[in-house]
Amino acid sequence: MDGATIEGEGFQSALAPRPPHVPADRVIDFNLHQPVPGGQSVHEFWRDLLASATHDVMWTPHNGGHWLATEPGLCETILADSDRFSSRVVIVPRDPIGETYSNFIPLSLDPPIHGPFRKVLNDNLGPRQVNAVADSIRKLTNELIDAFAGQGHCEFKEEFAEQLPVRIFMSLVDLPEEDLPRLKYLADQFTRPDGTITFPEVEKGFRDYIGPILRERRGASGQDMITNIANAEVNGRPLTDAEAENLTIQALVGGLDTVVNLLSFVFSYLAISPELQAMLASDPVKIEDAMTEFLRRFPVVSDSREARMDIELDGVTILRNDMIMASTVPIAMSEASNPDALDFRLDRKVRRHSVFGRGAHTCPGMHLARLELKIVLTEWFRRIPLFRLKPGTSLSYTSGIVATVNPFELEWDV
Repeated sequence: MDGATIEGEGFQSALAPRPPHVPADRVIDFNLHQPVPGGQSVHEFWRDLLASATHDVMWTPHNGGHWLATEPGLCETILADSDRFSSRVVIVPRDPIGETYSNFIPLSLDPPIHGPFRKVLNDNLGPRQVNAVADSIRKLTNELIDAFAGQGHCEFKEEFAEQLPVRIFMSLVDLPEEDLPRLKYLADQFTRPDGTITFPEVEKGFRDYIGPILRERRGASGQDMITNIANAEVNGRPLTDAEAENLTIQALVGGLDTVVNLLSFVFSYLAISPELQAMLASDPVKIEDAMTEFLRRFPVVSDSREARMDIELDGVTILRNDMIMASTVPIAMSEASNPDALDFRLDRKVRRHSVFGRGAHTCPGMHLARLELKIVLTEWFRRIPLFRLKPGTSLSYTSGIVATVNPFELEWDV
């Protein structure tokens, strides 16, 4: 795989030598793609990592060698400051996965070029467009619950979390549900690669699938997102075929993965929190507050940026083209930002987080994600007010650009 190897469960690459501009006391043993140690959640792993960091900016030899921001304010600044930190490459390692993913837009574009392309997504995922599918989300939520409510158990990720958001998204883009396994597999290989396919093959798989569909929908009158992208204009001209493909693939990767993992984190936590369940089941008004704390408590995305120039930061020099990770997790997990950060508390006066990112690249699907989470919590507690992990179930986690909870079973009394 062009210098990369796959070892065990996660993507691994050879250790990079420490460059001369990296002080020895900045080196930390951190590999985003390593399996999460047994008995720890992703967020506990990050908490311990942050506690072990001796500076606000560290450097790891894993994944091609890259800087790591560990202080919340720096993470926020790096994500938002596109003048100094480019999103041309947002995934480590840069080679091979980051450079492959950099073909897709608008995430890999910096302002001002980014704006017109981002508007194409915004026009399809704004509050008005998202609210129009609320009834569909509610209907599908109940249909999925209907399938297992009477059984007293379900494999939550497979039977619910991997069904609801991706099927809603497939309806937004008007793609057949039978194509879901193929597309979900490809999307997962960017966010949590398992080595079963090379990154050029992932890109080719997406292009072979979406290219003919876009060409077919050019000039068509449908209202779905892909038809809208196929016929969109930027700067007074139609999108090129390559631009339309790159934008659609970006939308597919985001739409088929992120909310799946958010739901998995939320419900795995609820399953071991009976008092919280009882409160939400008895007082649905509190679901809105709970949503806000869930979004604070369970950030899942770890983006990186590429330095556009030499930058002095926290007493070190980040050289032009160096990669620096600015994960959303430290912003929420820092004790300075959120005291008792691992605790779920509805009474927080201040919640500091960037679960949907910062700046120009704030997640375009955030309105859809919020709506899906609210409807799911409301309908689930109306139908299944109390549930638990199936005895013998041990929660485990996979790290990556988008972290996830591995499959787990729930049960309840019927």
